[in-house]
Amino acid sequence: MRIVYVIGTSTGGVGTHVRALARDVAAAGNEVGVIGPAETDEHFGFSALPGVRFAALDVGTGVDPRDTVLVARLRRILRGFGPDVVHAHGFRAGLLAYLATRLLRPRPRFIVSLHNRASSTGVRGSVETGIERLLARGADLTLAASTDLVVRAHELGSRDARFAPAAAPAVRTVTAAEAAATRRALAAQFGFSEDAVIVLAVGRVAPQKNYGMLVRALTRLGADADHLRDVDADRADAADADGDEAADRREIVVLVAGAADETVLADIRAQYAEAAAASALPALHFLGARQDIAELGAAADIYVLTSVWEARALVLQEALITGQPIVATATGGTPELVADAGVLIDSDDDAALAEAIRTLAADPALREELGERARNRGRELPDEAAVAAEILAVYAEADTER
Repeated sequence: MRIVYVIGTSTGGVGTHVRALARDVAAAGNEVGVIGPAETDEHFGFSALPGVRFAALDVGTGVDPRDTVLVARLRRILRGFGPDVVHAHGFRAGLLAYLATRLLRPRPRFIVSLHNRASSTGVRGSVETGIERLLARGADLTLAASTDLVVRAHELGSRDARFAPAAAPAVRTVTAAEAAATRRALAAQFGFSEDAVIVLAVGRVAPQKNYGMLVRALTRLGADADHLRDVDADRADAADADGDEAADRREIVVLVAGAADETVLADIRAQYAEAAAASALPALHFLGARQDIAELGAAADIYVLTSVWEARALVLQEALITGQPIVATATGGTPELVADAGVLIDSDDDAALAEAIRTLAADPALREELGERARNRGRELPDEAAVAAEILAVYAEADTER
């Protein structure tokens, strides 16, 4: 079977998923092509995969009047591949692939995978919803990374919409020695105690990740710390002859690993600086894009995800597989992914986030319990090979319908 994937600009989960599919589907004996931006190929290495042909197409991030040229180019590339199935990922790639395949003869089966939802407002929101509707009704099959996206596709008129998860890549096991070394290095770099409670967030600094909520939660923790210092001072003044002292309170440090939209990052830094001027907040450090996410996770004590919405976050799957105590917003596909293996809070609820961090920071036994729950849940998740096998079955079904 000849399968072509169409992908737009990606540096995260979508590109990771498509790379795994292309690799495993080609390894199963199929002819595989990938069409997308050259920079996406540079990041994920599609053209280096055995049995995979890559063709560059500058799939931008927004609808543009020049799209007619892109559609014509994509149609020519697809004719050269002669695909049985064209599988597009995301709204942008999906729109171009839908328009390009309509006039191909013979027409390949067109499948679109949805990894996100339309979230803009105003005119842009109306355009995004229109594209959603066009794809839902035009695709032979819609695959969605979370069940709420399946429901959405049906509401917009999809003839066939199904849940198809994107799996996390295999997670490297980090030794205790490596984790300890990472913790020491971070403590030395940022000037915090090696026994501090490290709270880790992984994800691009962008509006969807809602790091403003994290800053507000830290502001609440800072206010609490000010209050506790006053209480401790009063207790010290009133200490009896036995010399009772206030209970030791471990330092909390928050680390954010991920590339950044510089405008959003500047805004988050400004929010934090303003709050820190009024109260002693837990330290917040932005690490930028990192290649040592596994080591960071092993060194951390608590993992947080503050997103406004996620389908099936790969970083959450990695946190489950490695047994990290999780605090996440209960949006999109996160509740079905995490289940009872973490602390789920309402979207944008900074008070609940602060309370969860406060509770877990003070209770190592609870962190251990949540970590074990996460590890058990992680064992239940399908890996990339299992997801590829499921998708191959979908392709075989589509091929029989041609």
